Amino acid sequence: IVYKNSLIRTRRKEFKMSNGDLTTIYNSRTFCLYEDIDQIRSMGLAQGGSLENAIVVKENRILNDDGLRHRNEFVDHKILDCLGDLMLSGHRIFGHIKTSQGGHLLTNVLLKEFLSNKSNWEFVTFEEKQEDLKNGAYLSSAAVNA
Repeated sequence: IVYKNSLIRTRRKEFKMSNGDLTTIYNSRTFCLYEDIDQIRSMGLAQGGSLENAIVVKENRILNDDGLRHRNEFVDHKILDCLGDLMLSGHRIFGHIKTSQGGHLLTNVLLKEFLSNKSNWEFVTFEEKQEDLKNGAYLSSAAVNA
């Protein structure tokens, strides 16, 4: 992620669903800048948003009394957003995604482009996937610029 805000700033994280503990990803809250709240609400978004379920950053401080749940909560929430958006495809996707400044719109564009061309993907059974992984084979991949 890349933000001008001094608390959020630029952060990077490599994440593999098949490795490691997912707890920090799943426990990461959405976040926003205090100065964006009126605009977000005017768009009909964040109707249930509060300091109980979202991190609010105002200048160089976090308004939530308890602060961040963990050091990488900002970037971990962006990963959570991406994973959730991919799940909306209705299929389990085996592949690799590399994104910079990702968000719901970018993931939506990726899925539309990726799924629109059948040469980008194929359906496999779980058993076939396990065999492919043992043999070092990988499914097709695609890149989308948006």
